[in-house]
Amino acid sequence: MTFRARPSDVFAALLEAARRTGFQYLSGDVSTGTAMFTSGRLLLAVGEKVNAQWEEVAPGTIQVTISTAKFGIAGSSRSRPGVDRMSDELSGLLPPVQ
Repeated sequence: MTFRARPSDVFAALLEAARRTGFQYLSGDVSTGTAMFTSGRLLLAVGEKVNAQWEEVAPGTIQVTISTAKFGIAGSSRSRPGVDRMSDELSGLLPPVQ
């Protein structure tokens, strides 16, 4: 997904998208373009983990990738609805590149 935004705008929009979809912020950094979210109630409890990465591909243009975070040696390849929900919410919060 590509948006007209600054990195700080993307980070703020990701936090809002997470709140709206029931995810909790785990960690991240605007300067490195990363954020991790969980649907679990406890920090490392069972629940879907979603990773967001973004980078500025042109002045004022940010490319965002949202994916399922995998931990350990047994990653799951099944569908993760949280990625779709977060992506949909983020798309409604930031202006797309025309």
